[in-house]
Amino acid sequence: MAGKLTECSFLIPIHPDNVAEPVGHSLAHWEWLLDETWSRFGGGTAAPGLYSGFYADVDSGDRISDESRKFFVAIAPTELDKLRGLLMEACEVFQQKCIYLNVGGEVEFVYRIDLMN
Repeated sequence: MAGKLTECSFLIPIHPDNVAEPVGHSLAHWEWLLDETWSRFGGGTAAPGLYSGFYADVDSGDRISDESRKFFVAIAPTELDKLRGLLMEACEVFQQKCIYLNVGGEVEFVYRIDLMN
């Protein structure tokens, strides 16, 4: 790949948002993410282990604790909207209100399409 690439990372929580009994995502969900990352960007990296974190729920303001898997992709700056699009779809697949995205050290949150307005 020619030209400069930007390292991007994102966190996918291991449980869906707002479920009474937390259950993990199916293997099919994780395979979907790997397949889509491969087909759209030609590769990526899954960090080992889980990342523990907490945040304020966008609706209730309650503190939510979760564990996430972290993924990395190196993309051309022109592909950033394509990555945001993938993460909007991932919000649906993984039942998340939003996904944490780090683009070269700058953080943003990618929301489900129905929560963007």
